[in-house]
Amino acid sequence: MLKRIFAFLVLSFASLGTQCWAQSPTSNCVPPEEGSTQACMFIAGTNSSVIATFDCLSAQTPCPDPGAHSIKLTVGMASPGLSIGVRADKVTGDGLCDSGIPGGVDPEPGTSLLSVDCRFVRFFGDPAYNNEPPVGPNNPNTKVPFCYPYALDFAQQPACVVYSVSGPKPGPLTYSGGVQIKIAWNNVVATPPGYFHSPRMFDDPDDDHDGANANCPAINLGHDNVFPYETDQLEDQQFVCDITTFFHPRPNTVGTDPTIGGIGKSFNDFVIAWRFCSAKQDDVEGDGHEQGDDGHEGDFEFCRRSKEMKFEERDTGRKMKGSMDAVTLSGNQAIITGTGTLGDGTPVHYTAVVLGNAPVVGANHFAISWITATGLVFQTSGALIDGYIVVPTLPPL
Repeated sequence: MLKRIFAFLVLSFASLGTQCWAQSPTSNCVPPEEGSTQACMFIAGTNSSVIATFDCLSAQTPCPDPGAHSIKLTVGMASPGLSIGVRADKVTGDGLCDSGIPGGVDPEPGTSLLSVDCRFVRFFGDPAYNNEPPVGPNNPNTKVPFCYPYALDFAQQPACVVYSVSGPKPGPLTYSGGVQIKIAWNNVVATPPGYFHSPRMFDDPDDDHDGANANCPAINLGHDNVFPYETDQLEDQQFVCDITTFFHPRPNTVGTDPTIGGIGKSFNDFVIAWRFCSAKQDDVEGDGHEQGDDGHEGDFEFCRRSKEMKFEERDTGRKMKGSMDAVTLSGNQAIITGTGTLGDGTPVHYTAVVLGNAPVVGANHFAISWITATGLVFQTSGALIDGYIVVPTLPPL
């Protein structure tokens, strides 16, 4: 089956500042004389960081080169002599695993790059993968997260990146206090249709049977798709969990580079990709921005399938992440209630009222309010600026 890779993507180049990180102690990784793995040596002490920058032919700091990107890794406490290797492998993807098999072959026309799509099947694919014996049947063209192609391949075409970070496990003689990951890039790419606009960071554990040192929590999605893996299941290079802590499309700390953060306990494989709610977009779901009647633009994302609700006003710093505990449908409107947590950790009860299904973006509407235990109230309401809201309509009685 022929597929047009990235045909709809709008790629823009800007003179940005990849690798301009401000935190110490920090050391730069050293590119090898041969091969592609950069050697990184941490400075012993607390909050020690290393930075690996890729595809910066100009060698400038900050790096303005189209296609340049970097990864910064920070450990809570680094022991003397702690070193790691960082490799950035160019890959491709179109959001579909043709075979529907975890780690299956998925050639993409027009490129010699390996596809990353089938590395998402087990934990993020739709339809869900059936790992129960006897395994299968497989689901051809399983929809998966769409990798973000901010790098450039040898032909200067958009490419995604898998960062493979090799190093010791945490321990008293290596490092402790967790690992923070930040990835920044120069090339800005439009979100593919059917995916949430904020990209996410995904983690592939280096040992699928080691739950103690994993960046991912224990997972049981049913159909024998579990993490840590059972003893009779082989390693299969699947991206297991979403470890994102933040995404800034234009952070002040690094010029205007898009920057994303993640957190965990150890060094693994990482990739940036867009998530989706449901393959057919037929759930109670929405994603985009609303122009609030409080004078601020709100960034929202919700999905009944994952039971997640997120809202943020970037200019005020207000943000809430919660669970969709109850959903009531009435025509094109849904009332969503649940509990959540503000950015500072304050627990809240929230109610969101959404109006969707309108073909004109601005005719869709998002409203949210919440209240804390001390009685503090926030509310905003407005028409959509971009994005979508889907509300399944009930059949007539």
